[in-house]
Amino acid sequence: MEWHLDEMSFAAACRAVQETGRADQGVGTLGEKTLHAVLKRMIEPDMARHEVKLGRYTADVLNEQGVFEVQTRSVHRLKEKLSALLPYYPVTVVVPIIETKWLLNMDAQTGELLQKRKSPKRERPESFLSELVYLKAFLPDPNFSLLLVRLEGEEVRLIAGAGRRAVRKLEFAPTRFLGALPLKTRGDYAALIPAGLPETFTAQELGRAMGIAKASRSAAANVLCCMDAIRRVDRRGSAYVYSLSRPKDDGCH
Repeated sequence: MEWHLDEMSFAAACRAVQETGRADQGVGTLGEKTLHAVLKRMIEPDMARHEVKLGRYTADVLNEQGVFEVQTRSVHRLKEKLSALLPYYPVTVVVPIIETKWLLNMDAQTGELLQKRKSPKRERPESFLSELVYLKAFLPDPNFSLLLVRLEGEEVRLIAGAGRRAVRKLEFAPTRFLGALPLKTRGDYAALIPAGLPETFTAQELGRAMGIAKASRSAAANVLCCMDAIRRVDRRGSAYVYSLSRPKDDGCH
């Protein structure tokens, strides 16, 4: 399966969303916002192929390549839908990875820009691995694919006084396309693992090398094991010990 995502398709999608008024309205069809709408337009510019009914479900996009589901929040919400659609359609889950976020604080009364600063939080493709533990049963399915879209964007926040309660997040708008990363095969997942690991390692050691938060490392290792990128070879106390897999190795289930 091929995707034609680049800076030109991103710019065209942003223009199309602005022209339809979705960026101004904040909420469009089926409650989608700017980020969701832009990703759908990038995947499929023809809106006749958006929001297609498939039985009791609605596909974000249905075209000759299959079903595309844009998920800007927790992917566990898709479990029931994937169970229903995967036997009949190739399904690609499209997830934005916000690598750089600018925070725009606006005065709630006047609309004046009070401050623009870069958020210290930075998402990375590796940090998303732990989320996939909720979809582990679907990852080996030949009809299942993931597409991580790397973006830069701006989060507009309204400030109506002092304190956290006075801050209201209004909207997030993508401003720059940084690349797209498909995850489908064992090799795709193995490519996320940095070079230089010892012959055997724990989930904590692997996660530290990959820059994954401590609380998410075991789940990330579980996903990589499921996709045969690593394999369990031993235990060290209460921790599993892993090694890099070869293509013929059995994974963890």
